Amino acid sequence: MQNNAIIEEFIELTSINSPSRGERRMADILKKKLTEIGCDVYEDDTAGKIGGTAGNVIGILRGKVGKPVILAAHMDRVANGDNIRHVVTNEKITSDGTTILAADDVSGIVSILEGLRRIKESGEEHCNVEVVFTVCEEDSIKGSEFLNYDLLTAKHCYCLDSPGRIGRIINAAPYKVKLFINVYGKTAHAGQAPEKGINALKIAAKVLSDIEEGRIDSETTANWALITAGKTTNVVCDYVRIGGEARSHNPNKLGQYISYVKQHCEEVISGTGAKFEVQTEFCFEGFEIPEEDDLIVTLKDVLSDIGIDAYVQGGGGGMDANRFNSKGIKSIGVATGYLNNHSTYEEIYINDLIKAGEMVAGLIRYYSRK
Repeated sequence: MQNNAIIEEFIELTSINSPSRGERRMADILKKKLTEIGCDVYEDDTAGKIGGTAGNVIGILRGKVGKPVILAAHMDRVANGDNIRHVVTNEKITSDGTTILAADDVSGIVSILEGLRRIKESGEEHCNVEVVFTVCEEDSIKGSEFLNYDLLTAKHCYCLDSPGRIGRIINAAPYKVKLFINVYGKTAHAGQAPEKGINALKIAAKVLSDIEEGRIDSETTANWALITAGKTTNVVCDYVRIGGEARSHNPNKLGQYISYVKQHCEEVISGTGAKFEVQTEFCFEGFEIPEEDDLIVTLKDVLSDIGIDAYVQGGGGGMDANRFNSKGIKSIGVATGYLNNHSTYEEIYINDLIKAGEMVAGLIRYYSRK
């Protein structure tokens, strides 16, 4: 039987435009919803630190028993998430194919709200539940970097922000670094004296043509996706900036890849008269939680109670769990039933979404008994 309330709330919140650094309206609506549930609600000062319109929203449902637990999801979404038109069938919700669906991560938000309401309406004693709705997760998880962690007491966190059918648990995520290669050539008039110039764009093309990228090994990936070059066609291009990223579950391998990029550039550019520099920007730490850890065992038990077979996998993307773990708060990713996120064919299974709300209520009950 469908839970029409959670479906309606999902459609309501995905219909709100909420890009990274533009989550003001979403934050205001969620603050109101959390207050109506009975939470003490706070908004931190992250907006001013990232150039956004809203800070992270923290809602605390005070309890008297058990151990506290954090439930987290993010308010922002990737590009092409405005003016979503929904297509609802008996099995799934999608967009009309012209936009994303923003199930990443509205599904996490509504699952948390549903679980809180279930607990409140039951009247049962419960633990302290610390809800965190972050901003700017989709841009290098910047929002939770500046989260006011002083408002939180729990040491266990479940981030409802992972693709997959319900039952998928993400126990590991990679470290990430941004990479930039600056190539410096020499300007000259392209028609009168091209031989006096050094074409940085041509040299940059050689650098990229055989650089190692994609799947480097089982733990490491790299992607080169950005290039800035030149201003006009009548001048030999004297500067190019190439942008990319590398991720690895092993931080030592990130260092090895950076060293490789520098060596590769040296080999390609040597003798051309051009110069180069490689710049790095560390984005976030990775994490890995053992499958036998209580954080995961508890979630498996909760999922089993609602008839879901759980399975554990490592992930390839970053999420707020990376930040929580770096702050000493043990955290994992939890799937809520969406697939193909960040694309126009994103979809979510309705029954999974309903089960995710039950899962949240189950987690609160488990922590209330600890």
